[in-house]
Amino acid sequence: MPAVTTPREEAAAVWKPVMFRAVVAAAFGALSVFWQQPSESVVAYAFGAYLVLTSKSVWDFAVARVVPAPVRGLLGGAAIAWSFCAVFMLIFATTTATSIAGGIGLAVAGVLELAVYLRHRRELVPVRDFLLTGSISMATGILLLAWRGLDHHGVFGVAGGGAIITAVFLLIAAFGYRHDARGEAAGR
Repeated sequence: MPAVTTPREEAAAVWKPVMFRAVVAAAFGALSVFWQQPSESVVAYAFGAYLVLTSKSVWDFAVARVVPAPVRGLLGGAAIAWSFCAVFMLIFATTTATSIAGGIGLAVAGVLELAVYLRHRRELVPVRDFLLTGSISMATGILLLAWRGLDHHGVFGVAGGGAIITAVFLLIAAFGYRHDARGEAAGR
């Protein structure tokens, strides 16, 4: 099977938002691994910040000039879900609020990302990334909602684990898009 190369215009339009999302996920994941004794409110604030920055990166992807309007609508819905849940987390800043809001936000956004993949993967190559990011987001959200006995460190670990997996995948994708954007421009 031949390698799929992202068209230059698509790659150039999306590599920066994908890279930003990857860096945000990597930073949140690293924070969840290396901060051994965070307080309950720190977990809520860090998780909330992660969701807000993730929604910003996905919105930046959605408004790229190569993205069709239906994709923009679905990704806008994901960004809204993350943002509303982050605000809820930041207001209440308890383990229960963080777990429930984070779980709902991740699960809803994951379903919307999967919908983007299922409906639009043939018309825009970078949309194929949403199969994995949507699956990870949805699975992480379901885990946060299902594990009622988690303390704040457990919530941090589950959310951070999903972020690490997402970060690794998106870093690879972003560097690939960057290469495709520059490679074709150089006349390959």
